[in-house]
Amino acid sequence: MTHRVLRLLRCLQAAKFKVTLFIAATFAFVGVTLIRSGEPLGVLSDQWCLITDSAQKKPDDIERQYGITIHYEDGVNAIPALWRAPPSNGMAEPITKRNMCHVTPILFRELRKYPGSVIQDTLTDIYLLNSLSFYGVDYGGTSLGLALYLTVGSRGDGYNDAYLSKLVHHEMSSVFFRIHLFPSDAWAAVNSKSFAYADADDDILSAIKNGGSDADVERYYHEGFLSNYGYSTLENDFNLYAEMAFTNPEKLRALANIHPRIRQKSVLLKGFYRGISKDFFLQLKIAH
Repeated sequence: MTHRVLRLLRCLQAAKFKVTLFIAATFAFVGVTLIRSGEPLGVLSDQWCLITDSAQKKPDDIERQYGITIHYEDGVNAIPALWRAPPSNGMAEPITKRNMCHVTPILFRELRKYPGSVIQDTLTDIYLLNSLSFYGVDYGGTSLGLALYLTVGSRGDGYNDAYLSKLVHHEMSSVFFRIHLFPSDAWAAVNSKSFAYADADDDILSAIKNGGSDADVERYYHEGFLSNYGYSTLENDFNLYAEMAFTNPEKLRALANIHPRIRQKSVLLKGFYRGISKDFFLQLKIAH
């Protein structure tokens, strides 16, 4: 065997080793990503969406069905100029294609929980973003006018299916809260007479920052709140109820059957949505 042939064989062996190493590294990366996300099937679905370049299909389907516009290439320009200026200093980054693959099937599924005519009459735009902040505070989402702004990060950073589902209903409920007559007095009357929602902007922002704390959840339930975040404003309190009513009605029903204040607010919530449209279907059969 000539030296030239030996060199070729060595080169082929080296190339084969590199390919094997690359494949092993790829599988290791995918494996770590699947484990970290906690949603392995979802990660694989996102990957297939990227491979087939079908990220835009679901937004197109939503636009056709409801007549609303899905924005996914807008960054800070998605925010109205008034909210980009001080003191709010609104900032935003456009959504990545991978995160769009993740959120759009969820968005399509969750919007179908509303009567189609209600969506058509209520929403004009949905902005999908990678990040959003106001007043130097990161926002998971917000609504301005008849538009939703939804922040969608990676699954591994906590933006899982359950979180994004709740986010849709959280922000939808804020739009309904603004454009329909909400029973604010009746809702506030459910709370303890000594309780008052936060008035100062700093107190509200503090509650938003610390909204995930469940250190004393049984006390929250007893007082008619679903988390610390609900203490900030009446609207935020209602938002949390809307989240649970649409994504985990069994839990809200169970809590309502134990805690009188949660029961009263749940009844008010159901009446509010049914007042918007008799076609609303909420799975809240609450014992009286």
